[in-house]
Amino acid sequence: MLLKRLPLMVLLSGMGFASPLQYTITGQPAANFNFRVTLIPVPGSTSKVQADLKFDPTDLQKVTGSVRVDLRHLDTGISLRDDHARNFLEVASHPRAEFKISRITGIKKLISGQELQGFAEGSFLLKGILRPLKAPIKIRFDGKTVQVSTHFDVVLKDHGIQVPGADDATDVMVMFNLKPR
Repeated sequence: MLLKRLPLMVLLSGMGFASPLQYTITGQPAANFNFRVTLIPVPGSTSKVQADLKFDPTDLQKVTGSVRVDLRHLDTGISLRDDHARNFLEVASHPRAEFKISRITGIKKLISGQELQGFAEGSFLLKGILRPLKAPIKIRFDGKTVQVSTHFDVVLKDHGIQVPGADDATDVMVMFNLKPR
């Protein structure tokens, strides 16, 4: 009798476990930053954000992948200031900032219709220097699309960036939507 039930038990044991899916950005992503030089606020943005993440929606703690921002397209609203920012970041040699995500904490699975909060953990690469990063995230899932947003500080000196008269850190916000490939 046990041998007759074994195939059914094996089949049922695999149900409820989704395979990790590859997710990519859909729609219009945005990366915004707020920087201060000699007490003057310098806001900026770019829409050149890419994300390739692989995860199982029922087990977010096993996420892998990265989010990349193309720094060549930073826009502060003033072209000379854009050039200065690119020079300080050495964009000619290091055109992208990248957050390599190794895990998500505080959120176990996607729940349709709910905004969930947790942390994305991994390493952040800027100007060729890799540092650990634990960024707070908000995730909202509508059953098809995953909306992701984060807001964190980047300490410039940790990445070998020194701007005379600038604040120690730059406030960064990144928002994007993901869909499975």
